Amino acid sequence: MEVKAWAEQVTIPTYGIGQPEKNPMFLEKGVYQGSSGVVYPHPVVEKISDEKTDKEYTAVFLKNDYLKIMVFSP
Repeated sequence: MEVKAWAEQVTIPTYGIGQPEKNPMFLEKGVYQGSSGVVYPHPVVEKISDEKTDKEYTAVFLKNDYLKIMVFSP
């Protein structure tokens, strides 16, 4: 069985994210499924764009006779 691996640029329609909230509202005791409810140091983004735009990503492919897997690399 032959296995191939390669990387290439792919274009995918993507919804953009809004600006992080400067003063987010932190919910105390807002624990869900064992989480602590703490978001710091991660920014809180509460909006996404209503319109999608084409964005390029680097994708790594792995293919054999039965599957083709695409993984996005950062």
